Amino acid sequence: MTDKNLINTICSSLLLLSLIAVQSCHPVQSYSETAYTQAVRLKLKSLDLMSKATEGYSRHAGEADSLKAELRFAYEYAKGRPDNEEAAKQWETMIDPDMNLIGGFLRIWKEDLILSPVFVNEAQGVIGKVFDTIIGLESGKIKPSQLEEEK
Repeated sequence: MTDKNLINTICSSLLLLSLIAVQSCHPVQSYSETAYTQAVRLKLKSLDLMSKATEGYSRHAGEADSLKAELRFAYEYAKGRPDNEEAAKQWETMIDPDMNLIGGFLRIWKEDLILSPVFVNEAQGVIGKVFDTIIGLESGKIKPSQLEEEK
């Protein structure tokens, strides 16, 4: 190996080590199979319950209460995980009864008793996309910085 090749190899190695060191300084959200599975399950459970909103709320009040409790648990779980602020914010918005996601949907259903199929379908599309964002965050496929770029 010539001196020039040796110098290039050393410089390349130092550059690689520098990049690794810089990357290690940034907190990376750790993958949680529990959080991911929970988000997927709650998406399916939410969309399924939403499809029943064309019927009277009282017939499904128990299911709605159970879902709300599970959604609150998912939020608290996300909030308690280190470097998981963005997913926790998404869950908080998802369950807020004053927002236009599942928390608000359940509140409107309870107040109005029966919702139109068109409204339910539109709401499922919006809520499904937000669940997909949460699922992406919890799986690590979406980085929090990607959400900030979209804003």
